[in-house]
Amino acid sequence: MFIPRPEPSFSIVIPTFGRPRGLARLLNSLAPQIAGRLGREVIVVNDGSEESAYDAILNRHRGWVTYIVSEKNRGPSAARNSGAKAASGDFLVFIDDDCAPPMDWLDRLTRLLALDSNLDAIGGTTRPLESQHPDWFEKLLIEGGCHPNPVFYEDQLIVMVSACLAVRRTVFDTLGGFVEKVTPLAEDRNLTTRLRVAGAKCTIEPSWFVYHDMSSTPKQHFRRYFNYGRGVKKAIALEAVPLDRTYWPPARRPLSYWVSRARHRLRETKALGPKRHRTLDRLPLVALAAATNLTMDLGFIYAERKAPARAKVSTH
Repeated sequence: MFIPRPEPSFSIVIPTFGRPRGLARLLNSLAPQIAGRLGREVIVVNDGSEESAYDAILNRHRGWVTYIVSEKNRGPSAARNSGAKAASGDFLVFIDDDCAPPMDWLDRLTRLLALDSNLDAIGGTTRPLESQHPDWFEKLLIEGGCHPNPVFYEDQLIVMVSACLAVRRTVFDTLGGFVEKVTPLAEDRNLTTRLRVAGAKCTIEPSWFVYHDMSSTPKQHFRRYFNYGRGVKKAIALEAVPLDRTYWPPARRPLSYWVSRARHRLRETKALGPKRHRTLDRLPLVALAAATNLTMDLGFIYAERKAPARAKVSTH
């Protein structure tokens, strides 16, 4: 007699800071996937934001959302760890407050885990979420694919993005959660590395995705990628054997290095799609890609100079 395996339970953990409208959109998208479903809980961690709009939003969703308020802003890694400590599900499912899931997001995750019950982590992807009245820069970011997605280097998984990520809670707890000192913006890389080192079974599933808000000013965009470069430098310092160390700026950077970087970004831009087949059409995207890449490099170099070379430490 066939006895169906029970569905895994999910704890959806949402760190939030300064984005009450984004959180409202996210909770509205999650509500139909949670209501009346056993084994699904939502934990929102306010990372020290004092905006009064949060109270009104959480009051509308009282009864099915656990709300935790931190005394001060400690960063998304600390907020996720706080949410994980309050979780009871078999899997921790992470999503950010600038994202919105499709209506079958959790059902799709359930089906993926039913196909392979031995999985310890599933990384999803993100797709652009265009605002009602996008400006020129938002349109450029969308065309340029400037939203977070998994990163591979020579067929090795480097990053599972924390905007769409499910991790078995026992494995997450054994690893000690997110390492908070690698923030900003590289905590997901660090967690991916530690999962790989620990021998956890991980996969990337492109069909499991969330929509990611693309509204951003040029200042916000380049600050984000500068901080990502800083975070990568901190994360690499914790990796015994960084798989992609040669991708990032070496200690000495001759002119030829920057020329090769520019050529690499141009090749990436050419692959963006048939609509960008003319050189003139490609120029804005090439400029955005080159400036974004340079900004990440500068963040990496900045962190390198702030923290002199030292002996490698464990990824744990």
